[in-house]
Amino acid sequence: MKGSVRSVSKTSVIISYIILISYAIATLFPFTWALLVSLTPITYTDARGVEKGINIFDWPPRIRLFPKPSAFGAPLTFQNYKLIFEVVPLYKRWLMNTIIYAGLLTVGNIILNSLGGYAFARLNFPLKNFWFTMFLATMMVPGQVTLIPQYNLLVKYGLVNTYTGLFLPKLTNVFGLFLMRQFFLNFPKELEEAARIDGSGILRTYFKIVLPNALPALSALAIYTFLGAWNDFQWPLIIMSNKEMYTLTLGLNFFKTSYYTYWQYMMAASIFMTIPMLIIFLAFQRYFIETGKAVAVKG
Repeated sequence: MKGSVRSVSKTSVIISYIILISYAIATLFPFTWALLVSLTPITYTDARGVEKGINIFDWPPRIRLFPKPSAFGAPLTFQNYKLIFEVVPLYKRWLMNTIIYAGLLTVGNIILNSLGGYAFARLNFPLKNFWFTMFLATMMVPGQVTLIPQYNLLVKYGLVNTYTGLFLPKLTNVFGLFLMRQFFLNFPKELEEAARIDGSGILRTYFKIVLPNALPALSALAIYTFLGAWNDFQWPLIIMSNKEMYTLTLGLNFFKTSYYTYWQYMMAASIFMTIPMLIIFLAFQRYFIETGKAVAVKG
């Protein structure tokens, strides 16, 4: 009996690994393809001195890892990552716009959502639960419904094609408010009570005691916000019509013409955009787990 149970257990583990490995391969394949394309030159000269173009949709790919030219395919090169700044001169400006946009949104969401979350978790004010429920109800409203009113409001105040109009409507969001509230509900009250016994007020207790110990939740919120802003396409597309104010997501379209798409440059720009997100996520991924545990304990 024990032998059959062990065999079933081993079989289930093997099946689980097969499923997970298959899923990982399917998930990594598009990224791997994009990386290979980004390292592929548009044209190359083979061993016979003939210049050839490359069809990136050939299978298997006509590229190889060694730099010496041959008749078997094109050598991989990092030249495309340099050329994206030459082919589209505004790419540097778009990179700076994206950094400013993502940075301002991250800082704004950390400050405002943490203050709001702490207020809903600890302070008592009239209709607190009602207002929090109303805030949560707005999460069920599709974002597309509010785009036209937001745009009309920004046109009225002359904020279209400005940094202010780009980040002001996104400085806070209900998800961040909910995340911080749930974290503060599980924060030990004894620390706050000890600080107040020593004479600290609400704001001093918050900034000196609560906020330094909320690093996991703040880090998770910062990562969510930064990655969302870095990849945001819809809102910059609506609010920006001046090319100099574009972000990187909008700039990818400039590697495509009416008759030809420079896939090598587009994939190089896409990988260039992805690298900062991978670094940030891998560096702070443990905060996702810590915050998830804290938020899941109490509703």
